[in-house]
Amino acid sequence: MLDRLRRFLALDRPLWIYAGLMVVALAFGLPLIRRAIILSDEGYLLQQSLDLLQGRVIYRDMDAFITPGMWFLLAGVFAIFEPSVLVSRFVALIAYVALCPVVFRIVEAQTSRVWGVAAVASVLLFSVWAFPAWTFAFYSPFSVLFALMALERLLTWQRQGVLRDLWLTGVLLGLSICFKQNYGIFALVGAALGYLAMQVEKRRPLSETVTEIGVVVGGVVAAGLPFLVYLLWQGVIPDAWESLVIHPFEFGGRHDIPYPAVTDLWRTDLYKTATERLTYLSYAMLQTPMIGFLHPLRLVHRLHVLAYWLAPLIFVCGLGLALFTGRQRGRRIDAALLTTTTTCGLLFLGVLPRADFNHLVNVYQGVLVTLPIVLHHAFRQLGPNRGSARMALAIPYGVVALVYAGVALCWYAGLIRSHTTPIDSPRAGVLVTRAMADEIDIQVRMIERNTRKGEAVLTMPDLIGLNFLTQRPVPSPYYNLYEHHIAKDGGAAVIDGSERNEVSLVVARYDNFFSDRAGLLDYAPELAHYIITHYQRVFVGSRESFIAYRRRLRPEAEEPFIDVLEDCDDADELAEIRQHLLFSALYHKSTNQHPIPEEGVRSRCRVRVPDAGGRLSLELGYRQPYLVGRGTRLRARIVVEVVEEAKGDGEAARNVLFDERFRVVRGSASGREQSYRPVEIDLSLFAGKEVDLLFETWLDGRIQTHPRDFKGFAQVWRDPRVQERAGGARP
Repeated sequence: MLDRLRRFLALDRPLWIYAGLMVVALAFGLPLIRRAIILSDEGYLLQQSLDLLQGRVIYRDMDAFITPGMWFLLAGVFAIFEPSVLVSRFVALIAYVALCPVVFRIVEAQTSRVWGVAAVASVLLFSVWAFPAWTFAFYSPFSVLFALMALERLLTWQRQGVLRDLWLTGVLLGLSICFKQNYGIFALVGAALGYLAMQVEKRRPLSETVTEIGVVVGGVVAAGLPFLVYLLWQGVIPDAWESLVIHPFEFGGRHDIPYPAVTDLWRTDLYKTATERLTYLSYAMLQTPMIGFLHPLRLVHRLHVLAYWLAPLIFVCGLGLALFTGRQRGRRIDAALLTTTTTCGLLFLGVLPRADFNHLVNVYQGVLVTLPIVLHHAFRQLGPNRGSARMALAIPYGVVALVYAGVALCWYAGLIRSHTTPIDSPRAGVLVTRAMADEIDIQVRMIERNTRKGEAVLTMPDLIGLNFLTQRPVPSPYYNLYEHHIAKDGGAAVIDGSERNEVSLVVARYDNFFSDRAGLLDYAPELAHYIITHYQRVFVGSRESFIAYRRRLRPEAEEPFIDVLEDCDDADELAEIRQHLLFSALYHKSTNQHPIPEEGVRSRCRVRVPDAGGRLSLELGYRQPYLVGRGTRLRARIVVEVVEEAKGDGEAARNVLFDERFRVVRGSASGREQSYRPVEIDLSLFAGKEVDLLFETWLDGRIQTHPRDFKGFAQVWRDPRVQERAGGARP
């Protein structure tokens, strides 16, 4: 009896290794699971899962382009527990912890336990680079987890030959498809190629192959059958086909983000703009202090680019080694390595067409699985007698791995230190930064003060998390109002739902989604016009984060106008025109590295004044700086030059229409309202003439912006337009 107990407690038993890895993963992941909130992707998934539980039918009553596995999982959890962000995070924690023994089993079976443990360590550390993509309840990590579990079962079947493992392979591949169709199909194709390699390696008879394929197909069907029955029962098969198959191909070209070029590794101006940083850098980097000694050469930026290009390099090496090492052992191929490489490599194709960093890390688990196996095979091929060659491979890998790990640990500590403030909502339960907590709290309070519980609120374009936190339903089938969701009808269904539900409050982000090439004004002009004419602006967040609109007593017409910013020069690097969600604005920027010079910043915009005369109207303000020197002032001047009245030397007479100085104050809590001053200028003297409007800015004093405030300090010329008459609805 004692001898049996000693054998059971032996530390080298796999059961204890798995348990130990899961405990470490739990301890490492739990602080991350509780931190950050994604009002867009996370918010719409939570709200739609709750609405599914309450009777809405996915693909008919709720717009979605992903297979429904995650929705049903969260709906089931919400049926048992009180709905909240934190409850959903424990669902994500299960996937996070379960990933580690799966990774260990795949790697250890082809290498050794040391390599298996190293692979798990790399997964945990990279989860900081991936944060929060792997730590909130989202379909991508679940789909990848099931794909890797299927890979592990397929490799186990290769070693042991038990038919049950093939059936489980099919079930898990089916679940991967049910949680995200493209990931699951990529994994299915990769596993099929691996299975064929196993057949080639062992030269198995055709009859056995047919039986085994039937078993796998049966498992796939068994996994998908409950979802198919639901869709048939609800009569939404045509809607599901349109959403899951047709629509992704229709909008793939408009919804893409370029894969970064390998030449970005040595670009001197790498990721300087806010859009580039939000697209190609990790959330953890954007939310934690810079790592000083790595910052001057933008080494951390380059590590992000390297992550993109390490992946294909690893898969190419894996395929080469699978062919080479198999022949060395008297076989045609190393089927296990090839199966791992094809499954993980094809799964990696899920990064396309939106190759931003978030979509990269969504499929990076397979890269971290393949890497140690490839390295192990490479070291083994070099052999003990090629010490210099082994060192030439080991040293660069070791240095790069240590840098990635060191950065991850710095970010891990930074995230824990900075994300300490709870959100004031019973449906939250997670910790965020103080600025984000302030911002969300004021949005929640504003919604709760101005609407009744159960009253629909329109949140634009992707603030559905506010609906979930405040228990306010979504007025239409469209939850996120991006181009690929609502462009087909210009937002008409959103307008119809808002009217039908008598929406009294709209809460909108200041900006369009950062990586979309087309803004709401372009792809849904009817919806933009509806918001402007039917709702009155009542609040502008001080960090240009959100704007609140309350329904007008009666709609107000929008006066015909000319957008002054349609034809402007871009000669000055400190001047930028931004198209926001419902209007455009001109920014004269001043950064810590490039402050506004003594000669100021100037933008020239050409416009033809209507024959009946007109008025130039805009709102003047500034983005509040992090720190400001005593007595710092801004000077704003507007000058008009008549084009056809240019003198012989090419210069036109300058007519100063507006010239004022005003004091600059530092920013405060994010709940404070941003102040804009209306400016109206009569252009009757220039009726019927083509003129150049010059917007000029000078800064007298010192300002400093926050290191993580990518928008920076700027004087803002908001929504400049020329109208024949004053008034009319304004955004």
